[in-house]
Amino acid sequence: MSESRGFVTVATGSEKYYKLAYNLCLSYKQRGKGEYPFALICDKETEYSSIFDEVIIVQDKDVRKSTIDKLLMRYSPYEKSIFIETDILILDSIDDLWNTFENEDDVSAFGCKLPLDSQKGWFTYEGSGKYKSQIHYLISMNGGIYCFKKSKRASRVFDKAIELIDEYSTFDFKYFNQPTDEPLMAMSMVLNECAPCDVAYEMIILPACKDKVTTDYRGNVYEGQELSKAKIIHFSSPRTNLFLYNYLNSLNFNNKKSRLNYLFTKIKYMPKDLNFDLKHNAGAFLRKIGLSELVEKLK
Repeated sequence: MSESRGFVTVATGSEKYYKLAYNLCLSYKQRGKGEYPFALICDKETEYSSIFDEVIIVQDKDVRKSTIDKLLMRYSPYEKSIFIETDILILDSIDDLWNTFENEDDVSAFGCKLPLDSQKGWFTYEGSGKYKSQIHYLISMNGGIYCFKKSKRASRVFDKAIELIDEYSTFDFKYFNQPTDEPLMAMSMVLNECAPCDVAYEMIILPACKDKVTTDYRGNVYEGQELSKAKIIHFSSPRTNLFLYNYLNSLNFNNKKSRLNYLFTKIKYMPKDLNFDLKHNAGAFLRKIGLSELVEKLK
C-alpha cells in the first residue's frame, strides 16, 4: 500500500491567520488545481476551516504562539506531508513538489548546507553552546515550505526543536530575538542529520524589509523578478496587507485577469499608488510599440 500524502498548513489564534490559511488552500485548489488533500492544523474551527479536506484541532500550549506554531505541523494526518505557510499564495500547479523532495531526508526545506565558518545560516557554529561538538555543518533555509515524514527521526527533529525553545537565549540564533521556527528547526535538523533541499524551485520570496512591490495589470512583479515565472509567492505575514497579495488573492475568486479587476483592487488597497501605475503602464505600452525614446523624454 502506498503512503498517504497531503499538504498541510497551521493557523492558531487570530482570525487573520485562519483567513490567510483559507486563501492559501483556495489558491491551491483554484490556480494550482491540486489533486492532493490539504489539511489544516489549528486550535479551533472557524468559517474559514471548512475549505480544508481535514481539520486537526490541537491544544498544545507550548507551541501555539504565532512565532512557533508552525511546529504543530508534526500533527499532520499524512504519512508524508508538505507544509506550506499561510502567508503563501499558489500561482500554478505545485504537485511536482513531491518529486522535488522524493529523495530528501525525513525533514527537509528549501535551502543549503553551509560550512561551519559561514555567517549566513540561522545560527553560528561558535554560538551553538553545548551542542557545538555535534554541529558538523550549518543550514540556510526558507521556512515557508517543509517536507517531512512520519518517522522516528522526524519526531526527534520536532522534539528537539521544541526542547530548544526554553534554551533559545543561550545560543547565537540570528535575525530573531524571540523563539521562532526557522532557527529552531535549522539547529534541530543539523543535530538529527537532516539536510535542506538544495534545488531552485519557481518561488518568489518577498522580504519584509521592502515597503512596496509594483506590478502591471497582469500581476507581474517588477523588482527584478517576473511573477509569471513563479509557482509560489511567499509574502511575510505583514505584507499580506499589501495590494499585490490582495490582487493575486482576488484572482482565486475571479480567474479573468482583467484590467478592471486590477484597478478595483488597487483603488481598494492602494489608491495613492494609482498615479505610479498609470505612468508605469503607459511607459510599458510605449516601449512595446517601439517608442522607447518617447518614454525617456517623458521621465
